Amino acid sequence: MRFRVDFGCRLGIFLIWTFGLTVAAPAAEPQSPRIANVEILADQGWATNPDTIWYDDFDSSEPLAGRYLEYHSNGGEFVPITSESLGGSGQSMQVRWQVGEVDAGGLKKTFGRNPMEWGNTGVRSAENFREIYWRHYVKMQEGWTGQPSKLSRATSFSSSNWSQAMIAHIWNGSPTGLKTDPARGVNSDSQVVTTQYNDFDNLQWLGGKGAGSSTAQVFDTAECGRWACVEGHVKLNTFGQSDGVFELFIDGRLEVGRNDINWVYSWDDYGINAVFLENHWNSGSPVEQERYFDDFVISMSYIGLAASPLNPIVTKTVFRDPDSGDVQAAWQLQIASNLRGDDLVWDSGVVAGASLRVGVSADTGKFQGSLTGTDKLLENHLYALRVRQQDKSGQWSSWSDWNTSLQTGFAEK
Repeated sequence: MRFRVDFGCRLGIFLIWTFGLTVAAPAAEPQSPRIANVEILADQGWATNPDTIWYDDFDSSEPLAGRYLEYHSNGGEFVPITSESLGGSGQSMQVRWQVGEVDAGGLKKTFGRNPMEWGNTGVRSAENFREIYWRHYVKMQEGWTGQPSKLSRATSFSSSNWSQAMIAHIWNGSPTGLKTDPARGVNSDSQVVTTQYNDFDNLQWLGGKGAGSSTAQVFDTAECGRWACVEGHVKLNTFGQSDGVFELFIDGRLEVGRNDINWVYSWDDYGINAVFLENHWNSGSPVEQERYFDDFVISMSYIGLAASPLNPIVTKTVFRDPDSGDVQAAWQLQIASNLRGDDLVWDSGVVAGASLRVGVSADTGKFQGSLTGTDKLLENHLYALRVRQQDKSGQWSSWSDWNTSLQTGFAEK
């Protein structure tokens, strides 16, 4: 065998040197695709859910400045756009960074009892919230490059001068993931010591033990083109104790969590009363590029993924291949009842052609495993999905990792 391989290689080199012939390199394997989005139900039930503090799918025609404490569009670089949004049609928030740009706009939503309120943009203003969840979806454009610094935060405003008693930051982790970074603006006498917004000289950073970055690498170039579900959870500490909570969920899975934080000592003038969506890149974006936000919710209870129908339409990311001019010949989607993938419940089989979407039904694939003999997914269940694609030469990509990007809702009555 060694003689055959060596002889073949030497013969190829001899032919190239002697006759100027070229030997075509083998076709490269396509890049592993991702689940771009999953169809969601038009009515997510937020309006009738008593735990809902705020929700915004950005489809409203009401000006953003009329429903947020602050809306900074950065000269039109952070704006709602009409496009194929999360799981269907509608609007999403689009942010565009120029090369080297640091701040590309943001939104600040206030709620509960709040010293910072003006313009009647707050909600549930008579209440104190000592525990909240906030969730949004974020998507990076195809070919995304780099790791932006700030994504979102929850805070307790303590005065109209923008002083803050606590801040729960969700921002850049290592190497391309997210992390939690808690900070306190209250001293041991339970007095607020900050005197302005982001008063870094008087904030006490509470990282250290238990801190870490997510396993999910949300900003990796390989993850671009898909909607990722990011959810934060903060619970203020019992007065005088270190039992406060700060958790980070990505795609419905707990990625980072602590339950040992002394957020505010015994300070109780206000609760948590604001959440920000941010587009701040400390070092500036290395290239001109975009990302998108959708389906923003603030709640008193866990939110999770947006609910999908029992026969949803699933869309994959666009075909990518190292070979210039190569195209998609086929792709395949599989759904499992858990993240381990050991109960495969639906398989599309080979979906021929250049399409990017398929409906999950008995007509377009096969229900199997624990769903053998059925024609739809179970109600109120978190499913894991994976996908692969094939190029025109017949080469298959590797499967994507199993990803929990499908949460079914309830059947319509």
